[in-house]
Amino acid sequence: MDSKLPIVRGLQSLSPEEAIEAINALPFAYYRASLDGRVLAASSAMIEIFGYDSIDDIIGVEISSCYVEPDGRARFLAALAEGNGIVDDFQAEMLGPRGKFWVSTAARLVLDGAGTPIALEGLTRDITEQRNVFDELGRGAALFQAFAQGADIGVGISTGSGKEIFLNDKLCELLALEPDPSKSILERMSPELQTLSRDARIAVLKGAPAFHQELLIPVGGKKVWRRYSLFPMHTTHSDEPYFCSTVQDIDAQKAQQVQLIQSSKLASIGELAAGIAHEINQPLNVIRLATMNLRNYLQKKSVLDSKSGDTLEKINQQVERAANIVRQLLLYGREAGDKENYCDPVAAVENAEQMVRQTLKVEDIALAIETSDQSLAVPCNLIKLEQVLMNLIGNAKDAILEQRRILGDSSYRGTVTVTLKARTEHIEITVEDNGVGVPDDMRDTVMEPFVTTKPVGSGTGLGLSVSHGIITSAGGTMQFIDQAQGACAKIVMPLIASGDVTEVNG
Repeated sequence: MDSKLPIVRGLQSLSPEEAIEAINALPFAYYRASLDGRVLAASSAMIEIFGYDSIDDIIGVEISSCYVEPDGRARFLAALAEGNGIVDDFQAEMLGPRGKFWVSTAARLVLDGAGTPIALEGLTRDITEQRNVFDELGRGAALFQAFAQGADIGVGISTGSGKEIFLNDKLCELLALEPDPSKSILERMSPELQTLSRDARIAVLKGAPAFHQELLIPVGGKKVWRRYSLFPMHTTHSDEPYFCSTVQDIDAQKAQQVQLIQSSKLASIGELAAGIAHEINQPLNVIRLATMNLRNYLQKKSVLDSKSGDTLEKINQQVERAANIVRQLLLYGREAGDKENYCDPVAAVENAEQMVRQTLKVEDIALAIETSDQSLAVPCNLIKLEQVLMNLIGNAKDAILEQRRILGDSSYRGTVTVTLKARTEHIEITVEDNGVGVPDDMRDTVMEPFVTTKPVGSGTGLGLSVSHGIITSAGGTMQFIDQAQGACAKIVMPLIASGDVTEVNG
């Protein structure tokens, strides 16, 4: 079900009669409710699902009173808050005039022109039959196992102590459980995962819901995102509680969500940089014009000596240097269009240098640049390649600052060296530092999403992942190579023959 509710948003262009007809024709039940949960409007399908005879009977009904579970409304509001005003596939057991039934709901907050929430609207469908089918599968061992082994989610049943009743292969894969029938499920988990599992079981037994919970958990030596649900199962032949658990891999989904946020932040930074650059350009032009006029005036008065001339020349040089930085800010703030698929890597290195040199200077970190004097072209957008280089240099800076903190020596001399070498068919760019380096156990995973060597709260773990994606999309490779101290990131990219490039951006 689409939680964005595109059909509902499109109704505002219809007449009231047309809107009602369109709502009643929807394959799902439509409703609109006040923020405190009273029904304000409903389609005919909504009336039928909830078991009312007419629309007048359902208008004003408090949805919170329809939940079978006392905390049903609270769970719904929590899911709505977690989804920033949007909830999708929220399943709950309800009670209406004709008895109990299950529904799946997609809903969103309705905002006024000022962005203030004024109501809720959503689409609901009856899933009672699906729930009954699932229950029947659970009671038939053969059918249940056939369903579970073919599912793309992890499914498991165990006792309260962790004794294995049933595990499908997907669950073992998602939680990195080694096959060992002599050990319980809990014993086969990592210590951190054992604690999380025990806490979840205790909470469920006390009545706390555990539906579609999302956690960043340790699996196979790295942190991954998983969505899990945990259901208590009571049987007539045993006093010990049983648990049914489902686990889904949402690592890629989370990476995409955070990458979208990161992209939005980068876009905002680009807009800010462009705005600042435009503002700085004006006074730079005034200073440039003033120095020219002053030089002309002093020449006419025959009082322009060598000292005054040198001073004016230095002013002009610094103005030009500032103007170059402004131009790079404007380029960096520009959207990286997919049509600009080639660039000169030398220009990318030089542009990145101009943007980071002052920041490194403030931190007393030396920056050494070694580039080629050839005209080169690689199959990568200029702005994206600059982003990769600035990310690597930024990581190098952070690693040096961390080394100073560990040593307790604020005078520790940091150095970042960027080297570009042209080979016959490819280029090699290395970014080397004398910071803390990359731990050996993270060398193979440091470029995966959410993996970071920085302290908690200091990094998203996406910078290297995004950079790696940019380079591999251009047909290149990026890796960290061994060295005695610090870290050395190496980028290898194929060269484009000059005849194959009509225009190289940068």
